[in-house]
Amino acid sequence: MTSVREHYEQVLAEHYSRMFGDFEAKVAEQHALLERLGVTAEQGAATAVDLGCGSGFQSVALARLGFQVLAIDFSQRLLAELSDRASGLAVEAITGDIRDVASLVPTAVGLVVCMGDTLSHLECEADLARVFEGVAARLAVGGRLVLTFRDLSGELCDLDRVIPLYASDEVVMTCFLEYEPSTVKVHDLIWVRQRGGWHFRKGVYRKLRLAPEAVTIRLERAGFTVERRQAPPGMVALVGVSLGRRRP
Repeated sequence: MTSVREHYEQVLAEHYSRMFGDFEAKVAEQHALLERLGVTAEQGAATAVDLGCGSGFQSVALARLGFQVLAIDFSQRLLAELSDRASGLAVEAITGDIRDVASLVPTAVGLVVCMGDTLSHLECEADLARVFEGVAARLAVGGRLVLTFRDLSGELCDLDRVIPLYASDEVVMTCFLEYEPSTVKVHDLIWVRQRGGWHFRKGVYRKLRLAPEAVTIRLERAGFTVERRQAPPGMVALVGVSLGRRRP
């Protein structure tokens, strides 16, 4: 079993963006989602922080909305791809762990987003408090934290646990899921065509099975009022507004 960081470095980062199809189409999708979650161009004078930015779907969308974007991820390979994708846009790539947001981000930002699978990639549920408290310390009063995360509360059964991710003449990607009480083990299987035949790579790491109620409680303790919003299928969306103080 490897850590999430090791898994991305050794197996997944090189092929990560392929899983989502056309990059521009994904940016457009996230642009529309951000607007549905209340992030609009009129707020674009402020700085926005993208936690766990990956290759930049949300960062590019935020920059096109007019934000100055600080994009944070631990994967230098994905950050390099982001920098290339965001050329000419107001996006600064920062290598770091989202749990260290309090030391990576300046004070009084207006918006922080943490979307996709980022939260479920934390090592344990207790890490949520460190992230949320760090964000609360950096948000201006009334600033917002926009979260989406995958709903892994249900369990797929039998062969439904095998999920095709991507296929072309050069790369084939699939995974299968193994459920545990509080986590799910994700087994990634990747075949890459090389000179002389197909090269097989594999790896496994854990994702947290986060319950919306538990995430909401930790947000409230960190000093946010929380509203659940409509999310894409299979996802949960929460918007927290900073009150400028932590609940006792």
